Amino acid sequence: MNRVLVPLAMEAAAPLLGAQVHSLEGQTMGTTWQVRWAGHTMAVTAARVRAAVQDALDLVVGQMSTWLPGSDLDRFNRAPAGSVHTVPEAMAEVLQAACALAEWSGGAFNPAAGALVNLWGFGPSPRYTDAGFEPPSDAAVRRAWAHTDWRALRWDAMHRQLRQPGGVLLDFSAIAKGYAVDLVSRRLSAMGLPHTLVEVGGELRGHGVRSGGQPWWVDLEAPPLAPGQPAGPATRVALHGLSVATSGDYRRVFEHGGVRRPHTIDPRTGQPLANGLASVSVLHTECLWADAWSTALCVLGQEEGMTLATAHGIAALFVQRERDGQLTETLTSAMQELAE
Repeated sequence: MNRVLVPLAMEAAAPLLGAQVHSLEGQTMGTTWQVRWAGHTMAVTAARVRAAVQDALDLVVGQMSTWLPGSDLDRFNRAPAGSVHTVPEAMAEVLQAACALAEWSGGAFNPAAGALVNLWGFGPSPRYTDAGFEPPSDAAVRRAWAHTDWRALRWDAMHRQLRQPGGVLLDFSAIAKGYAVDLVSRRLSAMGLPHTLVEVGGELRGHGVRSGGQPWWVDLEAPPLAPGQPAGPATRVALHGLSVATSGDYRRVFEHGGVRRPHTIDPRTGQPLANGLASVSVLHTECLWADAWSTALCVLGQEEGMTLATAHGIAALFVQRERDGQLTETLTSAMQELAE
């Protein structure tokens, strides 16, 4: 049975009479992006929209990519111990949110866990897909874990200054795409396009409505019932002033010795997740927060995650893998309100 989630209030007016839905797409951050907007072609040309989108995405990549040599993040990761760096504004905004969530989640979300991500083959190098790749030893995990203390960064938000304690590798993979969605959405709104749907790598943010006054309807990403099988029943969401992001154990994964190793690492243990959660989807007004919260809750697991999400009023959908192979869903009260 499908579920429908709608915002508690619909505020934006319908696009002008005769407006059409336009679409552009491209590639970024190792994935794809798509922008849809309702409006008149003559008001803002597709070329201007594409240029604005690309400029926003290039800014995020140039500041926060772990894969681009010379990005601001890459330069920080390579910097000597004790060096202090002035962080550019966009990166500072992301870092501030990341550090806040690291505190709230007790380290389940950790922007300084890059050494562990790389060790398990989910960073730039080595890759878990490389021939002969094997999971790291416990000793190697302990050595990497010793360089994941985000508090040692001594983040000074007022002056946007960050200290490299030595060997700490920042990784914004669990938050940067969400920020990119927000940035593109804001850029389009500033261009006079209030009715937009922005997507980067499966994370979305919708504003206004499409032609005819309908909201931007999207289906939440659902995990497969079993490997190689189709996903279960869909949950449809009206993205009207809302963003959505999903984290799960089924995207990038490898098996070794009969053990599945999903790409999400628990920064507290240094190990890939093994808590039985198939996915967590989060709805939030900002995609940055939807992105980061979905990862944090996925790491925490259903019981701890539900408690933290409820305390912060987060609309979240947890999908748990039971021992018999079935999937069960649990919604926070904030998410249940959208379904009523």
